[in-house]
Amino acid sequence: MTVTAQREEDVSEPAGSAGTDTVEICFLLLDNFSLLSFASAIEPLRIANKVLKRQAFIYSCRTLDGSDALASNGGKVRTDGAFDDVGRPDLLAVCSSDDVEQVQLTGAQKALIRQVANQSGNVAGICTGAYVLAGLGMLDNRNCTIHWEYADLFREIYPAANLVDSLIQSDGKLMTCAGGTAALDLMIGYIAQVHGGAVACDVAEIALHHDRRTGSERQHMLQRDDLGMVPERMRRAIDLMTDNVSEPLSLQQIADRVGVSPRQLQRDFQKNLNCSPQEYYNKIRIDIARQLVCRTSMRMIDIAVACGFASASHFSNRYRAAHGNSPAWDRQQSGRIAGTIR
Repeated sequence: MTVTAQREEDVSEPAGSAGTDTVEICFLLLDNFSLLSFASAIEPLRIANKVLKRQAFIYSCRTLDGSDALASNGGKVRTDGAFDDVGRPDLLAVCSSDDVEQVQLTGAQKALIRQVANQSGNVAGICTGAYVLAGLGMLDNRNCTIHWEYADLFREIYPAANLVDSLIQSDGKLMTCAGGTAALDLMIGYIAQVHGGAVACDVAEIALHHDRRTGSERQHMLQRDDLGMVPERMRRAIDLMTDNVSEPLSLQQIADRVGVSPRQLQRDFQKNLNCSPQEYYNKIRIDIARQLVCRTSMRMIDIAVACGFASASHFSNRYRAAHGNSPAWDRQQSGRIAGTIR
């Protein structure tokens, strides 16, 4: 399957007749990028041009070497050339997805991305693009977000970045989004910045995106149990557990933060979920670990550390007790890269 991105020539207005406020956007597509996230980001630009009846946005798709871009679903996107030809875009959008930790950038490529980013008006990390930007030192002491599957690894590898569990984060000229359809909200928000809310609303309407999100919404990493009927203090306790996986909190710490005694918290969990807080916390950690095992190529020891286990063997034993299979077996069944199974 080959996907060809629609470009500025698709707009009926003759080339060169765009207004002086034409915005240039460059999408840097890295190996195994998310086609869903990319499409969600680029389509609002095409629609905005349609709404404004001119080339308000000019966009190009680039890869580091100029070859066609291969998406995570096997599709290909025809590119406009190599990244070293990009110039100074108004927005640089770095797009990646699963296995972003496997992307190998040379020193020259890192320097080039930094240079283009520094010269660009804005920089966006789409899906796991924040991982790439953080690797370039661009997210130190910055608020950012990333797809929840990579959140724990990201915190472990890039502690200087301030990772927030949200769909979109903006900090100065840097924008990051969790990927998927959150990229649609990010780009519609960018269109609103450039051309106002009315145009952005028209774009959302044409895209049938009736429930525009501000981006501050949580990603709701895992749909575990129906928590609508449990006490508010329990929901806050579960949020704390989810946000503190790599370095688990003690029961006393959780109870202190939600303003109840450990004994009361024990009673709440037993009454509403038929388990102890510690058992529920372990379930959260194992759930997240399984997502990382089956959907990324992270090393098992890195997953163990990211999910707060003392060693790879401890992690493997707890994983097997919960799921009946070893993490290595689950990864093999999921079809991840065999060479990365440790």
